Amino acid sequence: MHTELRYGRIKYLSFLLLDLVCLVLSNFASLSLYIGSKDISYNFIDHYSVVIAMIVIDVAVTFAFSTLRRVLRWRKRREIYESARHIFFCFIILGLFLFLTKTGAGYSRAVVLLAYIFDYVLICGGRTAWRFILSRCRKKPDTPTALLMTTDRFVDEGIERLKEINLDVQYLFLLKNINKKEIEGIPVAKDVEEVASIICWKEIDKVYIYGLDHQMVPDYLRNACKEMKLSFDLVDFNYRVIDITTIRNNDPKYGALSFLESKRDIPFPIRRVYWITETEADLHRGFHAHKLNCQLLYCPYGVIDIILDDGVNKTTVTLDRPSKGLILMPGLWREMVWRQSGSVLCVLASEYYDASEYIRDYDKFIAYSKKYREVSVKSGEEKKRSRKIEEVIA
Repeated sequence: MHTELRYGRIKYLSFLLLDLVCLVLSNFASLSLYIGSKDISYNFIDHYSVVIAMIVIDVAVTFAFSTLRRVLRWRKRREIYESARHIFFCFIILGLFLFLTKTGAGYSRAVVLLAYIFDYVLICGGRTAWRFILSRCRKKPDTPTALLMTTDRFVDEGIERLKEINLDVQYLFLLKNINKKEIEGIPVAKDVEEVASIICWKEIDKVYIYGLDHQMVPDYLRNACKEMKLSFDLVDFNYRVIDITTIRNNDPKYGALSFLESKRDIPFPIRRVYWITETEADLHRGFHAHKLNCQLLYCPYGVIDIILDDGVNKTTVTLDRPSKGLILMPGLWREMVWRQSGSVLCVLASEYYDASEYIRDYDKFIAYSKKYREVSVKSGEEKKRSRKIEEVIA
């Protein structure tokens, strides 16, 4: 609840006020209907204290059970469920309150039941109408606002990329929490629940992920964006050479220790690990591309050239030390050349082995590259791509 108030205080309180208005109107409607249908002495004054109790309980339930946390999302079934959940808790707590205070005999149960039925209908319709009004009244900024999801290793270049395409990066979400409140003056969300609140209550225009495989997007965040009718834009790179963290002992005889960390150094889930050993110099391997598989390559011993082809340009990256890694995104044709006998190539892959996921014919790769890889952004001499995450999944 505190995140909703933090990022959308006025909107949150407006929905709370709307719920209270619906509750009061429901009580007047139910009382008028009940008194008009029967000859009884029960009147508005007798019901006044019950209305006050219902209002207090309504506010308490809203804060205690966060029943407004999803109110700005456009999923009708979820809204119906959340409204029913809100009414259920209010009804149960009111019953317990009146029973424990022994004031139940002084009110009409039929009026309360009717009031909550009317209230349920009113808040379902009222919340939907008010959400529509707020969306229509919102003045869109000149520069679209964006939330960037990435890792701390790629956050700086991710911010620069979005600035290049004229986006105002207002919030960041890092896969691995590094306990920083802001980076380059941009606030950092601590978890996916906070990100969902930001998207809902701050009305972010775009959600971008940079340098990540689509599988790293948490389901909770994916669903929140879907309910807000927002799609993910995948703004990434073809490959990146990274420095693998290496710790060297003061005494050289103890060697060095290198390590990689998930969600920080490896921007994809690891489903397969393999390594190639017992090789001769001038060995050529590879000659394929992947449709979905992301990989991280490193050479703990020896020297290996990785020749990369994106369908337009060719680049050679030399893995010649254990502290050097190469991240490859899908859609790159690669060839590995062993420059030293006995060199070892280690690979961390995001997918299980699937022969149909490979592209082994170069002509088919060129056709695939032209069809599915849209080059839309240039930075200096390097061409970079931007595409919808739904296209990647499909």
